[in-house]
Amino acid sequence: MDSDIFSTAIEGRSIVLQTATDVARFSFILQDSISYLDLKLRQDSRISDFRSLCNSCRSRRLRNFVNTEEKCRKFFAPKRRLLYTLHLDLPKGRECSLKDPVVTESEHYVPCCISAHIAEITLTCGFHEKNLSNFIEDALSINFPKDKLLKWVVKIPFWEVPLLSRLEIRTASKFIECFYPEVTDSALLNRFIVQFDVIEWMEEHEKPEILEYLLYHARLCGNIKIEDEHEIELISHCIYCHHYLNIGPILKYISDSTPTYDNYEDYLFKISSERPSLTENLIHKAAQSITLERICHMMQIIWIYIDTRLHGNSEAASEALRLIWCSVPDAYVTFEELKNVFGEAFSEEELMDMYGFYVRAIDEFYEFIEPRSLEHLCRTVLRRTFEENNLWIPDGICRTGLPKSLQSFLNLENPFSV
Repeated sequence: MDSDIFSTAIEGRSIVLQTATDVARFSFILQDSISYLDLKLRQDSRISDFRSLCNSCRSRRLRNFVNTEEKCRKFFAPKRRLLYTLHLDLPKGRECSLKDPVVTESEHYVPCCISAHIAEITLTCGFHEKNLSNFIEDALSINFPKDKLLKWVVKIPFWEVPLLSRLEIRTASKFIECFYPEVTDSALLNRFIVQFDVIEWMEEHEKPEILEYLLYHARLCGNIKIEDEHEIELISHCIYCHHYLNIGPILKYISDSTPTYDNYEDYLFKISSERPSLTENLIHKAAQSITLERICHMMQIIWIYIDTRLHGNSEAASEALRLIWCSVPDAYVTFEELKNVFGEAFSEEELMDMYGFYVRAIDEFYEFIEPRSLEHLCRTVLRRTFEENNLWIPDGICRTGLPKSLQSFLNLENPFSV
């Protein structure tokens, strides 16, 4: 027999799986043991597309559609048993499974809406993310045990894609809130945090109680490095997103806020977008004897001031500024410093308003640059020591056995008084 009469080209429809139900319905065609010819419909069948297939339950043609192994055996096995036994039903180059996405030279997938058989099976865009979100929402709706749900989720291989990116925003928010504060297994929560994108979640939510809950359990399991790809420290992220209430919990996880060069660039970009006259050359020209870190601290003050004028929330912003300056060992900023660096970009009246906002927040005023008090420097050293020893800072402070007033001072709550 002339082998040329057997075509190696395959014409067929493309099936797009959209839900978990679709996967169950068509799972048999993803098995290596089922070949292309196993899926062929009757010669007179003409089903236009997958949607009509799903919606045409009363159609006679639906009864002829092979979508289960039982139907496959019923329609084809009796007539083609010999071909199956001798593997003569496999066209050249089709020995691979239909689930293999690689198309060889001898395979030609030509989607055809009137073809009687399936040639290609694909997943709809966002299939895994949508179905994972649906599964979690269904589990939450039936009060599925929270710890069991969390254990199941952390076992899923997410590769380099964070868990938060795989969930719909609404689902991610529900999922985080569902196990707070019920789940107390720190090791389990630690595995979740490693897979979870805390930075992105902080950009969307201002929920200090839940953030503190996550950071607390992260600290109990050791020092987890939580930062974004640009190494912008957590406090600046909160400031960029106007989530000032999140700064308090963060300063129980880390001892202080150390601005980076990326912070400097971001603050410069944000301030110059509101005041174009502020340029990097202007700052460098006016600040020959000031460190980049100190300039960054001043820009942080200016941006928080501008942000409160744009979005309000001045009370939370003022408290955040107080916490930041209670945690750092740096000397307080003076008005003259602010004027020397930013005097050409802002009027003196504007700078006075900014400085007044800063003074009211820290409840301190200095005409000249002076070192911080010995009590404060001891506070920063102790807090850094607790962080370096992987302690939740309030727990470390409690272990010292110091009087309550001193513990409150170390926790950035109240000024120290003898």
